[in-house]
Parts: sequence; C-alpha cells; structure tokens
Amino acid sequence: MQAGILVIGSLLWDNSHREEWRHTHLNLNEQIYVKVPICYGRRSSKRGNTFTMVLRSDAKLGQAVLLPCLSSVKNVEDLAHEASALWKAERSSAQKGEVGVSWGCVGILFRSADTHINLMKKWSLYFENNSKGPVAPVNSDGILSIPWPKKLDNSPLTEVDIILSTATKAEKALPTAEDIADAWINQNHGYERYFFENVRHGIRTAEDLEIWRRIEEKSPMWLSNPNYEEVIFLLKSEVA
Repeated sequence: MQAGILVIGSLLWDNSHREEWRHTHLNLNEQIYVKVPICYGRRSSKRGNTFTMVLRSDAKLGQAVLLPCLSSVKNVEDLAHEASALWKAERSSAQKGEVGVSWGCVGILFRSADTHINLMKKWSLYFENNSKGPVAPVNSDGILSIPWPKKLDNSPLTEVDIILSTATKAEKALPTAEDIADAWINQNHGYERYFFENVRHGIRTAEDLEIWRRIEEKSPMWLSNPNYEEVIFLLKSEVA
C-alpha cells in the first residue's frame, strides 16, 4: 500500500531536523496539492503567541501538500514506523515509537476503510499504547475525522491508500483573520515568516487574503524584508 503524509505548516519548509526526515521518508518530487480543512488556529508560545496552522473539521477548506512516502506500507509495523518518524519531525524530543502527547498526535485516514479493517484495528491499538490520547480531529482510534481529500480540480485523490498527518490542539474558538494578522503585526522577532513561507510553498488557508489585507494596512516594519518580496507580489496580485 502507498502511504502519504499530509503536510501543513513548517513541516514542509523548516530546515531543522525536519529536513532529514523529508529526504529520508518522502518523495519530494511528487507533491500533490489537496483541499483540507485548515486554518491558523493554535497560539504558539514558542512563536511569540502568534498562530500556527491546524487541521480543524469546522475550518474552511484550504490548500495543503500531500507527499507520498518513499517506502510502501505492508503491515502495522511499517505504518508505525512512518507515524513515529512523522511525530519525531513534529516534536524533536519524541521518544522512540511515540505518536502523540497531550497537545498533539498523529492520525491516519484510509481511502477504503473496509478494505483495511484489520490494519486499522492494529493501528488503533498501537495508537492507544503510544500516545496520550486523541487530539481533534483525530478520534480515540487514532483515525482522522476528516473526509478523504480531493485535488484542487476536485478530481479524486487515488495516488495513496493511507494518509498520515499531525493534529495539534487548537484554540476553542476560531480566531478571526484580524486576530491572526495582529498577532504577527504586534511583534518584531521574525515570527511572521511562518505565514510568508506557507504562502511561498503553496500551503494556504481560506483567510489568507484577509490576513494579508490587514498586514498591508498596518504596514509593520518587517514588511520591508526583501525575503518576502516574491510572496508579497503574489498576495498583491491575488487581491487585485
């Protein structure tokens, strides 16, 4: 079976320990853009209380990247190997085999659940023993409670049989585009890079242009950073 990783946020572009994971586990030449419910919905204390991206079942559809795994999945051991490697990329201090803690976890989604019922049961047991419980939209069986994604042109996603993704604990209420933008505007430590790199790499939320309009209106000092010129041009052209 072909597994793939649904990537949102800095897992795709952060060049820390995640770079090695991407090159050893993912087929980076086969990026597939898909529609999934994502938003900037988690305040991150490590990023100056600005917002990071989350999967959220009540969010509007955005655009994420699906990357096929380099190795096929034949059994639960293979699935656990990919899941724990993904979680290690999410949380560098993760223990061997770990797939979740109190604030986040790995969930999986089967294209045809009935076909893989035995593997699903084995995964659920592994998830129970190697996480601290589910974090929405992952349920207690370690399954992602979102629909099977479609491609941007609404055609079916058939390139993979299993999707793995991380879920992190979101704010109780969906933040507004203004809330999200202001969190970046009211800091000067470079945390706005998270937004610009997501846009640069094609990871988009339905609120991106509202966020951008607010940033452009307030014109924080960091907006003159030449590293953002290409992305700013893109955002301006989309608004126009």
